[in-house]
Amino acid sequence: MKKVVKFNPFYPVRRDFEKDFFDFFNPSIRNKAGYIEPAVDVVEKDENIIVKAQVPGIPKENITVEVKGDQLVIKGEHKQEKEEKKENFYRQEIQYGSFYRIIDLPSEVEKTHAEATMKDGVLEIKLKKNKESSPRKITIK
Repeated sequence: MKKVVKFNPFYPVRRDFEKDFFDFFNPSIRNKAGYIEPAVDVVEKDENIIVKAQVPGIPKENITVEVKGDQLVIKGEHKQEKEEKKENFYRQEIQYGSFYRIIDLPSEVEKTHAEATMKDGVLEIKLKKNKESSPRKITIK
């Protein structure tokens, strides 16, 4: 037997507003596969592409960075340190689990000249743009 619920025409609007509101203040987002996606900034600077990703509380040993063609793949795992059976949680907002993010780069990069550093929970990846893929001016005859 189904539960009878009072009809509220504003419920879908309210639900979407609440989701957008909380997603705005939450720096990490879950994608359709359920993975946490860290927030990223992609900046093109001179001959480099710089990608910054927020990965607070995750040691660099648990993060893998790969360049595949014109895409950057950042993946890793945020493990829970220890679990106490005696604890009663009133609120648990810290997310644990795997994260996976594919970032489309604005141009092809040289895979051999990639550098990654991590400071204060921000992963910074510096990629050198491929000279052959840079725009070339063509004169019209």
